[in-house]
Amino acid sequence: MPTEGTGIRVERYRGELAAAWAEVLRNARNGIFQFERAYMEYHGDRFDDISLLAFDGDRPVAILPAAIDANGLVTSHPGLTFGGVVLERGVRSGQTFEVLDAMLGFLRGQGGRRCVIKALPAVFASYPSAELEYALWRRGFSLCRRDLSSVLPLRAPMGFNGDKTRGVKKALKAGLDVGPGGIAEFHDLLQRVWQERHGMAPVHSRADLELLQSLFPDRIHCRCARQAGAVVAGTLVFDYGHAWHTQYMASAPEGRDTGALDLVIRELVGEATARGVDVLSFGASTLEQGRVVNEGLLWQKESYGARAIVHDFYEGDL
Repeated sequence: MPTEGTGIRVERYRGELAAAWAEVLRNARNGIFQFERAYMEYHGDRFDDISLLAFDGDRPVAILPAAIDANGLVTSHPGLTFGGVVLERGVRSGQTFEVLDAMLGFLRGQGGRRCVIKALPAVFASYPSAELEYALWRRGFSLCRRDLSSVLPLRAPMGFNGDKTRGVKKALKAGLDVGPGGIAEFHDLLQRVWQERHGMAPVHSRADLELLQSLFPDRIHCRCARQAGAVVAGTLVFDYGHAWHTQYMASAPEGRDTGALDLVIRELVGEATARGVDVLSFGASTLEQGRVVNEGLLWQKESYGARAIVHDFYEGDL
């Protein structure tokens, strides 16, 4: 059943609302392609979807990608890195407050008891959207987790440190070549590295990544370093338009000996800069709900010139 807010109508997502969902994302100031229904639904059988749309009259103005568990915990979104209310560009702060109130009220009416929001870091938004965090704070939500992530501004990057610069020179001297790669060969490398270092498989299976790339061929791509034809390092990039995000990075032992990943990142920085990208993201370097820093991983990212942003998670009663 639709729920009325102060001039705002909220409805739970269903197939008939696919065009409205897509319209909000197309005109959003804080939307990324992972909020598209095709991305969310590739693993939709793992979650009880309770995504919402907000309408001002007949005009869709906001969406909330979300799922609910058996205990009434609503998370936006448990299957995605990010979540939160996605706003159409023309929505002003006052209407944002109305949208959030109406959505939270709807979730409460659907059996929701608490809600966790994985706020999209501002660096990924195409236009300021911080009234969302303010609105959550005003509703009594509190910070429940904070991850430390690293991004490299491409307009005036700090540049690689001496260690990474030497790594690039070593890779060039060894005759390594960097270029586009396929999902299959990159995932084979990723699988080996994760088993070696973590004793587990990557979060995404090879079939997952192949499906996602088939759905978003212009948004998901690999860059790999090869030595004698064999992939020895690489990265999987998610293209958000003005920002690129390295979803995965991996280097085989032989790649580590030759600075292969350093060359991949140097080439990626050059490519992104040439395409007018503003920011290259290297993702989080924290564990245990953000309370433990992986110092080695953070050092590597900052050695490329990246510096810290935070990814905040908010939690509150409905």
